[in-house]
Amino acid sequence: MNYFQRLKKAIFLDVAFYEEVEKDKKFTDQAMMTVALVSIVQGLMIAGFAPIALLQGILGSLIRFVIWAFFIAFVGTRILPEPETESNTGELIRTLGFAYAPGLLVVLKIVPIISTFVDPVVTILQLAAMTIAVRQALDFNSTVRAVGVCIVAFILMIVAVSYTHLTLPTNREV
Repeated sequence: MNYFQRLKKAIFLDVAFYEEVEKDKKFTDQAMMTVALVSIVQGLMIAGFAPIALLQGILGSLIRFVIWAFFIAFVGTRILPEPETESNTGELIRTLGFAYAPGLLVVLKIVPIISTFVDPVVTILQLAAMTIAVRQALDFNSTVRAVGVCIVAFILMIVAVSYTHLTLPTNREV
């Protein structure tokens, strides 16, 4: 199976694929490549070919991924684990990296007839993929718990990002 077939499986929420990715370290580079590819595609769709805006979009997306993965790992292994929960950073990075794959579908915004539906569909697919990724990487039996981990991690991430934004010095303070 080549990389593009793996992307298709990730986008189509193939649970067996996410389980395979969780267990096999050889997918780590491809998972990170997926995050980078999605970041580039989304950056192009938002900023076009404006180099600075594109670079900011790509870096922002990569940073958000790392923060998101950290919070998922923290919540899933420390706050809401199941008795069977056993995971490591690599498993989460691999599954969450491929869970970004539905973000590639933003290129469909160039089709005028469906452009208004693309963002909501991509968001729903990414949330579903994240839930599957979390469930598989953390060895959860419950999809509800995986959803809970995603919600709690999202709230913590928003609080952390908001707090950081509020406490950073402004140009007048520097």
